[in-house]
Amino acid sequence: MTRMKRIITLILAFAILSSAAVIGTTTASASGSGAGLTNWAYRAYDEGWSYVWGGSSVGAVDCSGLIYSYAGGARVTEDMIAASPESGSIDTIPRIHGLGLYQYGHVGVYVGGGMGIDARDEISNVCIESISTKSWTNWFKVSGVSYPTSGWVEVYGSYYYYEDGQYIVDTSREIDGITYHFASDGKSDKTPDDTSATATKSVSKKKVKKTAWAIGDSGDMVTKIQKRLKELGFYHDEITGYFGEKTQKAYKEFQKAAGVTIDGICGKTDRDILYSSAAPHAQEEEKEETQKDQEKNTDDVMSVGDYSDDVYSVQTRLIELKYMNDDATGYFGELTQAAVSDFQAYNEIDSTGEVDNKTKTALFSDDAIVNPEAKEEEKTEEEKASFTFRKTETAKEDNSAKEAAIEEATSTTVVLDSDDMASQALADLASDSSFQSVTQNSEESTGLIKWLVIVIAVMGGVFAVVLINEKKKAKRRRRKHAMHSSRRYW
Repeated sequence: MTRMKRIITLILAFAILSSAAVIGTTTASASGSGAGLTNWAYRAYDEGWSYVWGGSSVGAVDCSGLIYSYAGGARVTEDMIAASPESGSIDTIPRIHGLGLYQYGHVGVYVGGGMGIDARDEISNVCIESISTKSWTNWFKVSGVSYPTSGWVEVYGSYYYYEDGQYIVDTSREIDGITYHFASDGKSDKTPDDTSATATKSVSKKKVKKTAWAIGDSGDMVTKIQKRLKELGFYHDEITGYFGEKTQKAYKEFQKAAGVTIDGICGKTDRDILYSSAAPHAQEEEKEETQKDQEKNTDDVMSVGDYSDDVYSVQTRLIELKYMNDDATGYFGELTQAAVSDFQAYNEIDSTGEVDNKTKTALFSDDAIVNPEAKEEEKTEEEKASFTFRKTETAKEDNSAKEAAIEEATSTTVVLDSDDMASQALADLASDSSFQSVTQNSEESTGLIKWLVIVIAVMGGVFAVVLINEKKKAKRRRRKHAMHSSRRYW
């Protein structure tokens, strides 16, 4: 009987795993364009689509469902990148709209300009974020999706021009007699009258010399600007080569001292003054004020809405100290805020729910106080577990005497109940909303229904064979017992 139960258990496990495998690897014919996928991702973000595990329809998607709902193809993240005709590490991502973004167990859509959109979780839903701040490891071309090689492409209301398979940036092109300028993010400054027109060959490789630098730019010239501003006392931060808000603020202070237009843009006229011997120096009061502001900005604060490896580390530590029960995700949500607030309260820090330097230092120190409420809960749980164990052991002793008699009497019932359970499980699986969302086209649904019918038929046949075999064994045992008894009387 024990052997039969094992066989039934293995069959049920096989059926469930097979169902998950079929559903998890569902595919549909893939199609679409990179620009179309980008626009689809922007639509999901603008309309605030919800994150629903297994979802792949308008308004409700998971990470792979965001891509699958537009392009079809593979339905599992690892299958998507495995089916890709071309992929690479994230630091080599080309300037192509609609590429897939990948990290283990998660995918998103590259929308150009260094930004990505992904359906993240039930709290964040569909997000847009710089790919440099999200832990993407690879990019990939979505199987079945076409990507442009040259010519005009419209994406999210803006126009881009592709050459050699990538959209061009920081340059100009003469196209059909009109000169277009393309910014650092690739956007054209004009809407083309004829999107089928191509660039004039004589200027297709011409690159306009850059004459101004502003927020968002980077490179050697920005490094030079930062160094000069630091020499003049306007800039007190690290030399990064990136023209960010701190560099912009410092440059505005310089422009104010130089008596020129204060726009935060380093143009030719400003730059001539910047490098001249007559360049103004920051006054001592301005130096102190600027330095204080920049020192204040170095106190990075983690709060609701942040998503980073630092947040993941904080969550992991909060879990160790019993302030959080959930898994670390890297997203700073309301649960993390409440846990931080509780930690601050028990460690005599202002309970703000935000992680500043003081909180972070206390959190990772050896003197960090473990949640005292969690200790009481653990004690109670231990007492409950001890009581449950004793009760279970007593029940086992009481039932041991009855087990042999019940086992034989319930053999047929076990088989029939197992058959009913398998049928019900498959019926529930077929009616599940996430299952239905995957089987959205008729051909695919028909295939899955046929597969389910076959599985049910096979399982029913196996159960019948097992039942007949058990009945034969019982009959042989009774016959053997009768013969043995008759011999005793003889």
